Amino acid sequence: METSMEQARGLMAQTITAVTALLQENRLTTASRTELLDFAIDAGALLRTTQAALIVTTAEAEERSASPSGEQRFDVACGCRNVNELMQRTTGAAPATIKNWSRLGKLVREDLAMTGDRRPARFPALRDALLTGRIGADGLAAATVPLDQIRDRVPADHLALADQALADVAGTDDDDIVLAEQAAGAGDWGAPATDEPPTLARRSVPVMSDTLRVHAGAWATALDQDGAEPQDERASRLRSLYFGIARDGIVPIRGNLLPEVAAQLQTVIDAITNPHGKDKGVRFRETDEPVVHDDRTIGQRAHDALAAALTVAASSDLSIIGGAAPTLVVHVKQADLASGTGWGHVTGADATGTNVPVSVAVATHTACVGQIQRVVTGKNGRVLATTIADRIFNATQRRAIIARDHTCIIPGCHTPARWCEFHHVTEWHDGGPTSIDNGVLLCWNHHRYLDTNGWAIRIVDGVPEVRAPHWYDQTHSWHPTRPPAPKLPSRIPART
Repeated sequence: METSMEQARGLMAQTITAVTALLQENRLTTASRTELLDFAIDAGALLRTTQAALIVTTAEAEERSASPSGEQRFDVACGCRNVNELMQRTTGAAPATIKNWSRLGKLVREDLAMTGDRRPARFPALRDALLTGRIGADGLAAATVPLDQIRDRVPADHLALADQALADVAGTDDDDIVLAEQAAGAGDWGAPATDEPPTLARRSVPVMSDTLRVHAGAWATALDQDGAEPQDERASRLRSLYFGIARDGIVPIRGNLLPEVAAQLQTVIDAITNPHGKDKGVRFRETDEPVVHDDRTIGQRAHDALAAALTVAASSDLSIIGGAAPTLVVHVKQADLASGTGWGHVTGADATGTNVPVSVAVATHTACVGQIQRVVTGKNGRVLATTIADRIFNATQRRAIIARDHTCIIPGCHTPARWCEFHHVTEWHDGGPTSIDNGVLLCWNHHRYLDTNGWAIRIVDGVPEVRAPHWYDQTHSWHPTRPPAPKLPSRIPART
């Protein structure tokens, strides 16, 4: 007998009550390994069924809201301006999630023809896999997106083959996969086997979305042999990069990179953030202090790597703008620069092209970096000073400093010289000369935050030395950045 809406809603209410009680009572914290595994599998099945219900519900709501007459529209009659708002209010889901349900619903909905008959869905086999709980929203998207993109370029019967093949990958209703083997009398999954015959815990588990994505991509490539060039043309049209408006000291960016550009950028980021292929800690040879690891997030490390790459690019032979290489201009008041507090401004840092406020630390940082100009103004706005060319290390000095330091001189940071900046140990605005004995290599991150990260730098007899933060080295000692020379015996015994 077909389950009525009232029965289905009643069963869902019972399930919600039972699961809510279990979670509130912290039953999962005391569950055995088998119980926790079974619960995750069952919750996943419930999730996939719920997603299927919401995808179909969204599609049905959109069908009932397609009427041009406002009074007859389902969403308007419910007091909402559109179906997305309606589903937001009924489910609490984000607009982007509901938009995805809507897109997927169009792929699996059986629309009514003019004759009143049901027309097959675009992907009937995958629709059945969704409605029977074998795949959820993510699995359906992974399987259908590559095929839907080529739907107008391949024969319908070929597309049907791919649809059925992907549904087969998702399994059938009768597929039960053995996840655990529990010995009789054993208290938990994975317990030592006994002589008693085992009981098998059988549960249906879904195919992973990534697996479906790989299979769908292979089918799309096989069916659309001529699709590479049109896809390349579409990608070329969609390439973009936009700067947002600065808020809270952050300028958002968005856009679409061509695959080769993204790969090149990723290669640059990988080279800067992980030049030796592994994360090396910091350890001075003379101490047994614990290793210090980079505590930046992946996103922060990628940002700093991009900053370093842009600095290198700006110092190279880029296109000339206004008769000179591209230059970043930072404005700062003389009083703020002297006190180390207050604000500076960067010209053209966001989409508006206006001055974006930055801390004086940014202006101080730019004093050491090539192709960045600093402008110091008085209270009345008069330009009092600008950075001049001789504060930038010339090519000969740079080569000498690179030959001495090789990498960022902070112990444990292995950023190679080509991605480093040149830092005045005695700041240029404090009278420090632009000379080899006053310059060292620092990566963008250690250079930008040198005033706050606890590291100190000096040069003794032409050799850089560093002092670690107090929490790391409680002796607060200075250490040379180069390993000590091997100590040879005063006399080498003669060979006998």
